[in-house]
Amino acid sequence: MNTSEYKRFLHNCSKNIDNSKLELLDVNDIIHSTFDDIDKLKLQASKVRQKFLNNIVDNLLLFEKNVTKNKANVNWCLSYDDFFESLIKLLNRKKIKNVNFFPSDFSEELNLNNMLKSEGISFFSKENICSIYEPLLGIVDTGSLFSIFNSIFEMELIMDSKYKIFIIPINKFICNISDIDIFTHIFSIYKQNYSFPSISNIFTPNSNETKSETHIFIVDNGRSNLLSLKEQRKSLCCINCGACKKVCPVYQTIKDIPYDNSLTGPIANVMLPFLENYENYRHLSFNSVLCGNCSNICPMNIPISNLIIENRKYFFDFKMMDYEDNVLFFSFKKFFFNRKIMNKRGWLKRFLLRKVLPKSVKKQIQLPRFSKKTFYQIKQKENKDGL
Repeated sequence: MNTSEYKRFLHNCSKNIDNSKLELLDVNDIIHSTFDDIDKLKLQASKVRQKFLNNIVDNLLLFEKNVTKNKANVNWCLSYDDFFESLIKLLNRKKIKNVNFFPSDFSEELNLNNMLKSEGISFFSKENICSIYEPLLGIVDTGSLFSIFNSIFEMELIMDSKYKIFIIPINKFICNISDIDIFTHIFSIYKQNYSFPSISNIFTPNSNETKSETHIFIVDNGRSNLLSLKEQRKSLCCINCGACKKVCPVYQTIKDIPYDNSLTGPIANVMLPFLENYENYRHLSFNSVLCGNCSNICPMNIPISNLIIENRKYFFDFKMMDYEDNVLFFSFKKFFFNRKIMNKRGWLKRFLLRKVLPKSVKKQIQLPRFSKKTFYQIKQKENKDGL
């Protein structure tokens, strides 16, 4: 990116910051007309999700125990390949060649659309033999699945299928059915801008039902990498409402182009390097101006901006950065940590910074303009004047 492109990018970001503030106000209007204390609600929702994640292994095993009591089948899949193999075996065993498939963000992540096509599976079943769907949340204590549907027809099609196949990532669960009411409101407001979902359903498999089968695929697909990290694991509380994308000035400028993935936006900047691979996705952690809009709007209280900073620190600490990035980082560090240099006049600091940075870097970035006095100098003057 040359200097003129960079300036244009900053100008577009600046415009989108203003637009994102308006979007934030629109969402907040709906929220405050529905709830008296949204901060309390977000804190409660965050605690509910953290409660599940803090004991995720035992909770998932308990879900399996409760759902299999009702004759449902649970399939554990560590990766995309495991999921692919298990699903195709099931479809072949049941001789299913036609399915009613309902795409979702997670099915795109698993490339399920292309996977089924490659196996000759068609996406429409007149007899409604089989449906494949991603529920919004799994409920541990009852062994149930909570879903929000686009229409009555969609709900009836799924619920009336002979073979119901549900796919769900390992992090999309809550412990207690009593907490589901919070998420029905939160998801509809932040995802759909409605105060309450028009069509929702809690499905619990029925052990007395002999005419249909329920198969649940619980898929990891890299999420355990995030679980091992103290800070970044907070991103697994995400419910894919997309609110952070609506208020992100960078995302509104660049859209989905840099991601090459179904997961996009600020939360993807945190998660994708660990869900996919560092080499191809670590640059996303530097794809932010750290304005904090995403953290402020997140209904799960995920500190997205802070986690992006944690990612940057992680990559530098473990020496995962490119050579040029490391040179740039240490050049800046050497310059800005020098108190004598920082106390010099603004024009002189700018001149010295040009001397410190490599030529290749100077061509790619716009140098900052320094104020006439630093905070340190202002504070010293205040102390001297007795303020």
